[in-house]
Amino acid sequence: MQIKPEQLSKVLTKQLDSLYFVFGPELLLVEQSLTHIKNTAKAQGFDERISFEVNGNFDWGKIIAELSATSLFSSKRIIECRLTTGKIGQKGSKALTKIAANVADDILFIVSTGKLDFAQQKSKWFKTLEANGNIVQAWEVQRDHLVGWIANHMTELGLESSPKIAENIAYYTEGNLLASLQEIQKLKMAYPNGNIDIEDYIQQLGQQSQYTIYNLIDSALMGDSEQVLKIYALMTTDTAMPIMLSGALYREINSITDMAIELQQVKQVGSVMSNHRVWKSRQTAIGNALKRLPYQRLQKILLSLGRIDRSIKGVDNLNVIDELRILLLMLAGKTLWTQ
Repeated sequence: MQIKPEQLSKVLTKQLDSLYFVFGPELLLVEQSLTHIKNTAKAQGFDERISFEVNGNFDWGKIIAELSATSLFSSKRIIECRLTTGKIGQKGSKALTKIAANVADDILFIVSTGKLDFAQQKSKWFKTLEANGNIVQAWEVQRDHLVGWIANHMTELGLESSPKIAENIAYYTEGNLLASLQEIQKLKMAYPNGNIDIEDYIQQLGQQSQYTIYNLIDSALMGDSEQVLKIYALMTTDTAMPIMLSGALYREINSITDMAIELQQVKQVGSVMSNHRVWKSRQTAIGNALKRLPYQRLQKILLSLGRIDRSIKGVDNLNVIDELRILLLMLAGKTLWTQ
């Protein structure tokens, strides 16, 4: 069954199935959909989760063995399979086709990836997933629908849904979905009762629009290290900044990494960005990063972001503020990778 991301929560309240495939170019919507599914499963007793990152050299026998094993900790398990690319090869196609057709009732099997081309959506493994489970395709929110998307998310968080505020957020975030969501979350923290002082907020938004996480990341992608340091210094007093920035950076770099992989074959930055439906307002920054940063460097950044995330959660012991600054400067091309 095909499910739109905005319909998923409602569908899940009625029934949780054993198989979901979430994919699309808008990685924020992909992650939100995955969170909805996993939270619903957890509420229904799926207490154990095993996750696999699948690349071209992945041993699919690991997933098949996990599906066949009996858990010592929970009778209900979530097994998550994140595809780094839709090109999973003949072995991957056979394995995923077999798995999708035989998911047990006490298993929730979730597959996710980024954008898939037309041929990949016609493949046997895709058709098997579609026939046996639920497909959630996360398209980008187009500019003419962005105001409505923002207003809906404000309502979901218990905020007063003001078209004027939604329009201003859409304008100041320049169509960036992640930046829009972060602005909504900041609204919730500023107005916990949901009643927003519209004129005061719009005035503040105008003053702060040049100093958002979105602008910080784009400055790094453009190689503007001075602007990175300027914005970063102004944002370090916000206690929520490391969490929002690390998450935003991970999603952004993960998306650019996918493009870098494709660029090795396509060789044309414009074509790659078109395939990934990069917003026109962001093509300069993304294109600059793709031209400057090799795939291997992007992979190192993702690994570093993993350690930063663990440190934020208290599992690792990095100085998060310093590490994020170093990472942003490295992204801007200012410093060499030293880790």
